[in-house]
Amino acid sequence: FSAHWCPPCRRFTPALAKLYTKLQAEGKHDLECVFVSLDNDESQFDEYLGEMPWLAVPYALNDERRDIAQKYKARGIPHLVVCDADGSIITEDGTEAVQLDEDGAKFPWRPPSFSDVWPSSFLKVNDAGEEVTVPSSEIKDKHIMLYFSAHWCPPCRRFTPILSAAYTEMRKKVGSDKFELIFVSSDRDQSQYDEYRGEMSFPALAFADREAKNGLAKRFDVQGIPKLIMLSPADDEGNRTLVNDNVRGFIESGDFSEFPFPKRNYGDLEESGGETINDERCLIVFHENGDDDEQDEAKEAVKGAAEALKGDKASEETNFYWSLQAGGVGTKVREVIKMSGVGDDALAVLLDVPDGGGFYVMEGGKDATEADHLVEFVRNPGTRKQM
Repeated sequence: FSAHWCPPCRRFTPALAKLYTKLQAEGKHDLECVFVSLDNDESQFDEYLGEMPWLAVPYALNDERRDIAQKYKARGIPHLVVCDADGSIITEDGTEAVQLDEDGAKFPWRPPSFSDVWPSSFLKVNDAGEEVTVPSSEIKDKHIMLYFSAHWCPPCRRFTPILSAAYTEMRKKVGSDKFELIFVSSDRDQSQYDEYRGEMSFPALAFADREAKNGLAKRFDVQGIPKLIMLSPADDEGNRTLVNDNVRGFIESGDFSEFPFPKRNYGDLEESGGETINDERCLIVFHENGDDDEQDEAKEAVKGAAEALKGDKASEETNFYWSLQAGGVGTKVREVIKMSGVGDDALAVLLDVPDGGGFYVMEGGKDATEADHLVEFVRNPGTRKQM
């Protein structure tokens, strides 16, 4: 993903071309490179393609180029994604990989597995109040939650007491033999780490395990903190799969009946932290001035629409949210789409940030607290607006 008008792209393209030519000549890898243009016009595309020794998606295929860019999260360019023969993604960090491995010695730059980055032990305070080192093998059959957080982060400091209380409660209700929760620190020094750990009721990776922290943050694409994820029990090779990359909402609700909290595509926008807004299409039903019954209707409508659209092409990579209180993420979204005025009726908005900042508003007298109306809106959103 690149463009003629982009100076970093123009600097990166010769390096990629040199590596591409080298790898092709060596014949060790069966590979091809495809240019997906984000140029402003076809003449720029033609001129730029003349500098490239590989294939390209035709410029005339505007919709296809846009869809590919959205699928592979080309939010910034240059952006190089390496895929396996079956189309599965090997790495989305190809640009950085080329810069760090100019000769392609590590191509195709498969990221390290969980077992490669996870340390052999972690720290825990025992019943006597003593800090002890626990072998990681002791939790191989448990789900684990990883809590990426730091003392210097105000939202983290607000969430940590809630998480600590939930951990104690979950050990009783879910069972201490079913899961473990481990703090992965982004603190700046040992003293901050020690002070912050004193507020926690759960284990932690040692502060000295910086390499493990960095590897885990990269593997699970931790862009901001606090971040709480759920992983499966370990397989025979010590690897774990991601169950859910955001379980804060489950913890804050205090309802642990859905453990191990599999990912769902609906919920409270505030509890989600707005983490998916920039990456995926999102339906949001705002009803800040609704009474309790009206807000419950909005929730049920959102849930109903999400369930009704399961497996439907129109809802692929679409998340469904309600926003029922002023302030926070919902208010910020309203400001961005210039709909800050809060009325008495529910408002349904379909955000499509990956599509160049597009959004749609449900109009025509439709009721945003009716699941059927929301389903039709997702399938046929109407006139596109621009943020």
